[in-house]
Amino acid sequence: MKKLLFILVLLCSAILASAYRVDTIRIESKSMNKPISNIVIIPDNYSAQQKGFPVLYLLHGAGGDYTNWASKVPDIKDCVDKYNFIIVCPDGGYTSWYFDSPIDEQMKYETYIAKELIDAIDIKYNTLDDKTGRAITGLSMGGHGAFYLAFRHQDIWGAAGSMSGCLDIRPFPNNWEISKRLGDYSRHQELWEENTVINLVYLLEGGVKV
Repeated sequence: MKKLLFILVLLCSAILASAYRVDTIRIESKSMNKPISNIVIIPDNYSAQQKGFPVLYLLHGAGGDYTNWASKVPDIKDCVDKYNFIIVCPDGGYTSWYFDSPIDEQMKYETYIAKELIDAIDIKYNTLDDKTGRAITGLSMGGHGAFYLAFRHQDIWGAAGSMSGCLDIRPFPNNWEISKRLGDYSRHQELWEENTVINLVYLLEGGVKV
């Protein structure tokens, strides 16, 4: 009996320690005419009646998908309970680079995340739905995407971070399928110049165009 009680205590402790909720939602992207999957991690004390919850948008790297953060860095799930906020992990495509491709109409991930996803999350969940309650960050390609989106949409995100982000894509004309999104560098250099994060710093207050 004592052994059984001990096992029950351990099980209850494990349940309480993982009190967050993980939703998988599919959002229809009108800009790309397809459904896109996203993971949303909700804190244990989430309530539709409480004051809106801050939201962190967390972007995956090249070759990844919307499940990467939750499966490879499971500790992030505990953070929502500890700090009382929501995490959204969108699918950014295999190598979308999180911008609207000027040469491929099927790749509109800037529009998807900055407009379609934001609107859907704010409607479905009790969020703090202004820039003071939104942050964005990501890894590698996602680190590029986080700064790219935050710099270009300062009315949407109030804070941004980049983890090992590729902030200047120009030295990599043959890597990570960037040329599929912007065209061959030798023939479309202006598109690369317009879409590399390092050239968007001027958009920030006090920034200088380089």
